[in-house]
Amino acid sequence: MPTPAAAPWPVSQDLAALADRARSLSLARAGAELGALAAALLRIQPVARELERRGLQPGGAEGSDLHAWLVQLRDAVADAEDLLDELHRRCLVSPALSACVGAAFRNPARKLRRLVERLDRVHDDSERLLPVRVAAGCGVRSPNRVTGSVLVERKLFGREKECDEIAGRLLGDCGGKCSSSAKVVAVVGHGGMGKTTVAQYVYNDARIEGYFDLRAWVCVWDRSDEAELTREILQSIGGSDDTLYDDGLASLERLQERLEELVATKRFLLVLDDIWVDEEKTEHENRGMWNKVLGPLKSAACGSKILVTTRMRLVAEVLNATHVVPLDGLGISDCWLLLMKAALGGATMDTPPDLQGIGRAIAAKLKGSPLAAKAIGQMLRNTRSPQKWRTMLDTEICDSIIIPSLQLSYQHLPGHLQRCFAYCSIFSTTWRFDRYKLVNIWIALGFIQRPTTEEKRVEDLGQEYFDDLLSRSFFQTANKGQQTYYFLDDLMYDLARHFSAHDCMKIDEGVPVVIPHTVRHLSVSTDYLPQLKRKYRLGRLRTLLVLRSSSLSSSHFPSKLLAEFKNLRVLDLTESDIAELPETISQLVHLHYLALCCITNKLPKYIYKLRYLEVQDMHVLLFHDNHPRGIGKICYP
Repeated sequence: MPTPAAAPWPVSQDLAALADRARSLSLARAGAELGALAAALLRIQPVARELERRGLQPGGAEGSDLHAWLVQLRDAVADAEDLLDELHRRCLVSPALSACVGAAFRNPARKLRRLVERLDRVHDDSERLLPVRVAAGCGVRSPNRVTGSVLVERKLFGREKECDEIAGRLLGDCGGKCSSSAKVVAVVGHGGMGKTTVAQYVYNDARIEGYFDLRAWVCVWDRSDEAELTREILQSIGGSDDTLYDDGLASLERLQERLEELVATKRFLLVLDDIWVDEEKTEHENRGMWNKVLGPLKSAACGSKILVTTRMRLVAEVLNATHVVPLDGLGISDCWLLLMKAALGGATMDTPPDLQGIGRAIAAKLKGSPLAAKAIGQMLRNTRSPQKWRTMLDTEICDSIIIPSLQLSYQHLPGHLQRCFAYCSIFSTTWRFDRYKLVNIWIALGFIQRPTTEEKRVEDLGQEYFDDLLSRSFFQTANKGQQTYYFLDDLMYDLARHFSAHDCMKIDEGVPVVIPHTVRHLSVSTDYLPQLKRKYRLGRLRTLLVLRSSSLSSSHFPSKLLAEFKNLRVLDLTESDIAELPETISQLVHLHYLALCCITNKLPKYIYKLRYLEVQDMHVLLFHDNHPRGIGKICYP
């Protein structure tokens, strides 16, 4: 299975808003160049949208060239944002400068012209990557996936409890009152967790076979057409008819009439495997589509049930599931048993002790993924050489097997959610997110598209983004007292890290690294801060997250170093020992979000110069006599 290349996260969705910003700036000495920049951004937008879609697809001869092009586009757009931010700030400081901004900001017209030329070169380079136009609306998922009800795996490892729970829900009676629609049980889990295998075991359970008069299995995958789905159900129960295969509304009506006849007064089980929501439709439209497809089942007997498998909790909500069974990762012991069965046939007593030790070490790296366990086992099939097993132990299992099994979940996300999710990789694996603080960070970075109506605040839209990711199973929840926190499980963290590789970086303590020039969001420990200037052009950074060092405690941020982060939007010190900020904080003129671990005395005198900041929890701060007008979001843990 090929490892998907990590393309930069999408920027095409921002180009129109960026063009509007360029047009809205009124600079006498650079007006024509701003108009040219707006035109260049709009010119490249449709091409960027198509190539970003292609960039998420694995493999292909154009892969490396395409990703290089996407990196060039990402860099050019980031520089355009920085330039427009600086011009806008200069106008805010003194509107009079808008007529002679060249005196305060050296030759903006020349910088704008160079940026336009750069965008045009990127646009011209795209032509060799688009020899054939792909029809609009093509999805990123292959239509070739097919699953069936026939058992592929003869033995189940670590899922007996879930299978019994699902079977119990399907076999449960109606509680004395028959509902007009079949109850829905949803199995939810990440890619590679074995949802289809569990559904196959339940479907072929002798108790299930004896309880239901009719059973049907449909692999939904990327189907979202009512007529096609109804045909699939009919074919599964042997009720298809060639005369029903005409196109048009009449065909759907005949198909549904036929399905209604076949299931009438019969206890019916329908398995809908691998459902995704159709992102081209609203939630209301998705509900309407499924209500229409499942409408004929109202004629079925009491006790009829629907079992669905999906990666997205949102699907369970759309289908009004009465019960949700989560499939989490397997334990190490179960991963080892599954790996051993695939590799050696599963005979524990015949497995050499040295292979058992290596195999358990491999199983510990699989992060609970049954798919990875089977894949590694098949690679080691009938091999008893300890050397080959050790080689597999040294293989990067996550990138070669686990990420490909999860990438569809990321590809299926709308672009504006992709970067919000991928950005979370700069936090530690044990980080507990406060949803409101995370949304404020997204807003500070410009990740939240401005609401189209005045009735909705940008903060409310950001919360909708978060809820969308939660409903798609990208975040998990944890409770601490009365507070609910959110986190990424190991698999989702690896997925976020993979797809943010061009844009985000987390530097662990004591690890010598080269920071790619494409990185705009960085997480470092306090002892690494002094090394940053030698390894990276600090003016590129948008986010700096500083973590406490286990070997070195520091309560001060180096004054000269802080002044280097000229384009920083987010500075988060909540997990560091830094309790005092130097006066050079006032030079971070683009800072929108500042999160502090504690303030023992007072904020720097000139922090009021940070015009983009907004204050939160003002009562916990002690200021100088100068009132800090204009400051923005200062957050505390």
